[in-house]
Amino acid sequence: MADEKLIAPKHRRLAAFIADAILVFLLWYLMTMKDLGRVDTLLESLDPLTEGALDRLAESIFKMATAFLLKWLFCQSLYFCILPAVLGNGKTVGKLLFRLSLLDAISLEEMSPSRLVLREFVGRTLLETLLVLPGIVSLFMLLLSKDGKSLRDRLAGTVVVQDTSYLG
Repeated sequence: MADEKLIAPKHRRLAAFIADAILVFLLWYLMTMKDLGRVDTLLESLDPLTEGALDRLAESIFKMATAFLLKWLFCQSLYFCILPAVLGNGKTVGKLLFRLSLLDAISLEEMSPSRLVLREFVGRTLLETLLVLPGIVSLFMLLLSKDGKSLRDRLAGTVVVQDTSYLG
């Protein structure tokens, strides 16, 4: 079990989360730039006086919102599943910047790729992002619990710790 001194401070986890969220947003933005241009074209081409214009607008907005959400989920999954597997110890750019590691809660060793996918894809993407309520519950669990574990940490049996390897 992780020593309380090793558990990552909540302010560092928040800072790492913000850095990662900015990078995921930039990745998403690069993927949706063409779609954003289509929004402008759609708004310019709609004539509110023609029959069925409101229905076409509503259908187009629904299609674009769905595409934007699916691309966001893809970017988030790609970033939080592939990057930590490549960098090791569950590290993302935010965790590297703020010297944090994601480890198995029992052995304090690097977790398997399948547990990483369980934590990030199932826990973060499907539960906490797609279903909003578990995301809110997870935030409160993280903020109010003594061990600083979110819902996805508990689901996958992981812990975010301070990385002391740079100290020698």
